[in-house]
Amino acid sequence: MSDGDHYQTLGITRGATPAEVRAAFVRLAKRHHPDMAGNLPWRLDEVRIAYRCLSNANTRAAHDRILAAREHDHFVRQARIAQRLRRYDRRHPHAPPRVPRRRRWRTRSTGRAGI
Repeated sequence: MSDGDHYQTLGITRGATPAEVRAAFVRLAKRHHPDMAGNLPWRLDEVRIAYRCLSNANTRAAHDRILAAREHDHFVRQARIAQRLRRYDRRHPHAPPRVPRRRRWRTRSTGRAGI
């Protein structure tokens, strides 16, 4: 049912009213109609699917639950990554070593720097 974020497809916020959903659908349907756009029929299909999902209250609620679950999973993954980085920082409390300077070697006979 939900390949992506239908709110983003229609260009509306999650708190949009049914009238705003309808207005966004009409605007995008006109813009992406094959008679107008010509070579993007798949874009109109995405707009239709998004409108069909968001115009029905039950499917919109299900879509909102899916989006909330995806966001929760994303934040859990980010917290795990942050935890791993904190562990790494504790093992390595010092800054990474500096790049060593390039040294000129002294010759034995004169004691001066050679090239």
